[in-house]
Amino acid sequence: MARMYCGLDAGSSVCHIAVQAEDGTLVERREFQTSEANLIEVFERIRGELHVHVEASELAGWVHGILRPRVARLVTSHPPENKWISGDSQKSDPRDALKLADLIRRNAPVKEVYYSDSAPRRAFKMIVQHYDDLTDQESRIKFKIKAVYRQQGIRVTGDTVYAPAGRSAYLARVPMEAVRTVLQHLYQVLDQTLRTRDQAKAQMGEAAKLFPEIERLDKVPGVGFVGACQFSAYIQNPNRFSTKRKLWRYCRLAVSHRSSDGHSLGHPRIDRSGVGRLKAMSRSAFLGAMRRKDDNLFKRCFRQSWEKSQNQDHARLTTQRKIVSVLRALWRDGTDYNDDIEKG
Repeated sequence: MARMYCGLDAGSSVCHIAVQAEDGTLVERREFQTSEANLIEVFERIRGELHVHVEASELAGWVHGILRPRVARLVTSHPPENKWISGDSQKSDPRDALKLADLIRRNAPVKEVYYSDSAPRRAFKMIVQHYDDLTDQESRIKFKIKAVYRQQGIRVTGDTVYAPAGRSAYLARVPMEAVRTVLQHLYQVLDQTLRTRDQAKAQMGEAAKLFPEIERLDKVPGVGFVGACQFSAYIQNPNRFSTKRKLWRYCRLAVSHRSSDGHSLGHPRIDRSGVGRLKAMSRSAFLGAMRRKDDNLFKRCFRQSWEKSQNQDHARLTTQRKIVSVLRALWRDGTDYNDDIEKG
């Protein structure tokens, strides 16, 4: 069976596809309205062993769910890394589709974005992202409330200003009625956000029952239920990383070193190409582990690293790496956390 290499540029209203044969001959170019029925119909018409290349986007997960069972290979690449496409002065959707087809036909190196083949896992990731977004929204509203008080010359500390019981005292100190009304609106938005966040957390708890690793990861010092859900949702598969260093990079815990002609280009810095949520999760887990009264694995890791480096930031980063490595190992091996046995 002949191989066919397909580049798909998926837009919210229109999709473009380009199909090349093994020798690079253009077999087909087509534009069609974006819909599941059209996507299936177009690819079922193409004869041969289909190798498909699409760039990561809002529709990439949807495309993955539809096409993965129907094609021999599906590659989803990271758009910023495809300079040949993004930097083209004549960039267009049909041209992008052709270049995507050519890249997969030549087996050119691209930075792949992982999408789980499991529909429940993809849905769970969306649920966790929804919870995280609501948590971020809560933080933004709280920051705005305190900012409004500061603009009125009122110093605000702690969380009392957000509690229903403490709001009246702070509102009474605001001299202008219009500003009090603004604050009351912000409080209403905050209350609604908190209610919705609690509902999202309950939904996350129900969905988490499908994934047994979450209960296991929840028992790791400092991680907790939310951290376990985040790690499971964003990682999706513990076997997707061949080394710990690749995991660290995905969690934004790796250090990048840039050089040219044997000379360093600036100081080493944290690589920002990964998922910021996982870095935040590992830091929250680190702080939680440090607050515990027991002498757990991560406290020992931090203490040992600090004694060697005499650098608190270095020791914290090392411990955060240890945390994500432990979580990956427990999930991969299907074992429970044991503080006496160092994992990862």
